[in-house]
Amino acid sequence: MAVEAITGGQSPYANINAPTTEANASLSLTDFYTLLAAQMKYQDADNPMDTSEMMASMVQTQMIQAISEMTTMQMTTYAASMIGKEVTVAEVDANGQYTGDKVGTVTSVLLGSSPVIFIDDKAYSLSQIMSIGKLPETGDADGSQAANGADKTDGIDTQK
Repeated sequence: MAVEAITGGQSPYANINAPTTEANASLSLTDFYTLLAAQMKYQDADNPMDTSEMMASMVQTQMIQAISEMTTMQMTTYAASMIGKEVTVAEVDANGQYTGDKVGTVTSVLLGSSPVIFIDDKAYSLSQIMSIGKLPETGDADGSQAANGADKTDGIDTQK
């Protein structure tokens, strides 16, 4: 008895090196059935496939995708909440080396998979935010004295 291919004449591996985009980055039910048909077609008769492993793999893939989407949403929400807030950001050179810091008010946000904030029309990544507000001034180079003249000893502020 002859069995016709489910793939419609196209190899199930035809798009294996295709670049992924937002639209085709997820595994659809059709993709799952295509993979299942290919696995059944090429399985070893002495060692048949374990469907529970394949289902577990599909569930794990979907969970990773859902967590990734949630993380992107949280980053977008965080970036949008920065508008109008005073922040201290790290200034870095072309090599990513710290060159100083800048205090300013976030004027806008560029949304996307890696949101970017703007201060005085200059773009900063969220990872460059050092603090919300202005960093406190330190008296010594080692930071042992607070801005108000208090002496920090063992984590307890005591007046001089």
